[in-house]
Amino acid sequence: MLENECICGCGERTKGGKFLPGHDQKLRKAIEDAVGGLESLRSIVEVHIGRPITTFVPK
Repeated sequence: MLENECICGCGERTKGGKFLPGHDQKLRKAIEDAVGGLESLRSIVEVHIGRPITTFVPK
């Protein structure tokens, strides 16, 4: 990977960040599609980190 290359894999160069604008979401979508959707991605990550992922935030 070249310096300032967008990490989404498009091969384009950024102005210093990790992604070109919107390319983080393109990569997220590609990953979700590769594993069968967001629910499948969540299950894979939960197994990898050894705990459930939730949006619940206790007050």
